[in-house]
Amino acid sequence: MNYSEYKKDLQRIHESEVYGCAVFHMAAQVTLNPKRKKKWLVLKDLEAQTLERYLAYMKNSGQTVMEPKGWAIKGYAEGAALGVLPWRLSMRLLKNATLPFQEKFLRLKNNATQESDKKFFGYVYAHEKAIESFAQKELSREQNSLKAVESLLSN
Repeated sequence: MNYSEYKKDLQRIHESEVYGCAVFHMAAQVTLNPKRKKKWLVLKDLEAQTLERYLAYMKNSGQTVMEPKGWAIKGYAEGAALGVLPWRLSMRLLKNATLPFQEKFLRLKNNATQESDKKFFGYVYAHEKAIESFAQKELSREQNSLKAVESLLSN
């Protein structure tokens, strides 16, 4: 793939997954509600799986991995806040936080030409949409809010 934002967008995956793992880990650590703790940990599992897939993709495609600086620290701080804020506010913030990542990941998906790239970037985009869906379903008080997340985790 070759478009002007490609390298930045690709790096954003790494930043997003490191950040997400830290956010969801810390939110699970500080929340007192056991049901919410479990939900945070499922989201963390999705981020960890996506990070593993990103690192494998980079290795298989012979690209250099650059460790994201500051994203874990930012994630721990913001995760601590999400874990203690009122649930509805946390879900609104989470839903809104997915939007800039979705923009980058959709651009990667739409610019992919090789089948392996299409599959990988499709998954990356789907994982961000699953987090958004979780937050939206929690806001709507729907049952089975983790359905899209768990579907990706079982793949």
